Amino acid sequence: MNHFGSVQVALLGFLVFSGWVDSPAAKSIFSFNGVGDTERRVDVRARGMGGAGRALADSQNFSSANPALLAAFSRAGLQSRFFVQRRSLNDGQRRHVVSDGDIGAFQIVLPIRNGTVLGAGLEPLTDLDFDLVSVVGATAVPYELRVNATGGIQALTFGVAHRWGSLMLGGNLNIISIGTIKETWTKDFSSSGTDGDSGSFLLDANNRQIPERLNSEDRYVRTHSGTQPALGAVYNPGSRWFFGAAFRAATTITQTRILRNFFAEIGFEEETRSTLDLKMPAGIGVGLAYRPGYRWLAALDYERAFWEKTESGRYNTTDLAGGILYRLGDPDSRSTRRRIELTAGAHYRSLYFKTDGDSQIGELGVSLGISLPFETRGAGSFRYVVEFGRRGDVTAHGASERFVIQTFSLSGWLD
Repeated sequence: MNHFGSVQVALLGFLVFSGWVDSPAAKSIFSFNGVGDTERRVDVRARGMGGAGRALADSQNFSSANPALLAAFSRAGLQSRFFVQRRSLNDGQRRHVVSDGDIGAFQIVLPIRNGTVLGAGLEPLTDLDFDLVSVVGATAVPYELRVNATGGIQALTFGVAHRWGSLMLGGNLNIISIGTIKETWTKDFSSSGTDGDSGSFLLDANNRQIPERLNSEDRYVRTHSGTQPALGAVYNPGSRWFFGAAFRAATTITQTRILRNFFAEIGFEEETRSTLDLKMPAGIGVGLAYRPGYRWLAALDYERAFWEKTESGRYNTTDLAGGILYRLGDPDSRSTRRRIELTAGAHYRSLYFKTDGDSQIGELGVSLGISLPFETRGAGSFRYVVEFGRRGDVTAHGASERFVIQTFSLSGWLD
């Protein structure tokens, strides 16, 4: 059996987007294309505002999309996140539903002296969650192909930022050393040589009869190593307006692939190792935030990532997000009224995945959120956000997907 190697990505793109797939199984088909579906690197409050907040430097923004946001923190804090999601995939004939969940980012900020703040975190860069089943082989010999891929790329992020009056500058370094992508490709031939035909068997070195067509399985484990730097700035000319910008540099990371090729009928397994250089794209984002007072916040963000330079056939991506926040309670820190926050927002983003045609996959979503403080002084809070959205189009891409994502977070502060 052939070792798929890098041909897997092209084959899978053909399967998914040309209509060859007979039954996409219970996971997202819009998450597998070499490195997985890119994560939006914003905190939970920003997710409740549609994903906006790149410019909102108000000492509560844990988003790593703009490293300069660290400079706004005046006290140490941390935030952890968890999410669950439900996907409903429609291939034009039937629907497939699945639910899954995972731990999101963990981040900590630590002011070290006036104006200078350090940050560290562990967060996903990409996510992968894919199943596919086809009952039609790509050759004259029919077989059933089953593909499963899970995991993603994660990074340890270390950042530093400093504030000079109205200007905040910062940078961070993503150390990619944790994320693992696991793939299983199984071929089950409809005929394994048991019909008694003399030509249906081969002889091994010990003159034992073995099937001519072996049911087999390729198991890939892909690990990654490398770094990606980012720079950011926030300018706050007055008490109401914030302007932000961030740049993420293009980089190349090393992917180590371990292939275990297993032939089920004869119990034979071999392992090969190889390395591949993966290009990660440059990206630039800008943001605008407006804070007229204690009650209201509004934010608008735009980001562009240049995936076309990483591999032929990929698309550059756009992410546009906007949202608002309304705060209940009393601005007086001595008040016993709880400061509850309500958020709402919407976003549109395009995906970089190759498609069989000229139609790029798009995603549209809306979000709602609420934050509840642990106690009136604001030493910590619990935040919940729910997002509803859709990606893909049955006519253009062979399938569409509706999703509901629920995100939970805990934040804590040290005076």
